[in-house]
Amino acid sequence: MRAGVLFFKCPLCRDDETFAVDMFILGIRVPLRLPTWEDNDAFAELGERHNMCNARDCLCPGGREQAEAEGPWELLLCSSCAAQGTHRRCAGLTARRRTWECDSCAGLGTSTRKRTRVFLGCGQCPGWA
Repeated sequence: MRAGVLFFKCPLCRDDETFAVDMFILGIRVPLRLPTWEDNDAFAELGERHNMCNARDCLCPGGREQAEAEGPWELLLCSSCAAQGTHRRCAGLTARRRTWECDSCAGLGTSTRKRTRVFLGCGQCPGWA
């Protein structure tokens, strides 16, 4: 009932036309409307662009949400996921650098952010990464 008629299909063959007619004959009625999750712009935020610096220590005097078109406070989004961002200065990026990847996409310790030492194990494991 939440998906409406747009997603009413045979669970085996995924046919929607014949299946809908057969179900109507059997007395099963499905409302002719959009899915309820599309009501009231429930997913409107999915169309919005990420707009803040996610660096551990944001250096921007205007705060994490300030961004300029270019320069040290230009906000670069991760070139893989676009779900994380950083100011050029916060990540130590030069003006020539046009792309950046977050730690999640680049792999821990391999992103263009400043690298930190991370312990990868218990007290008996060898060393630091």
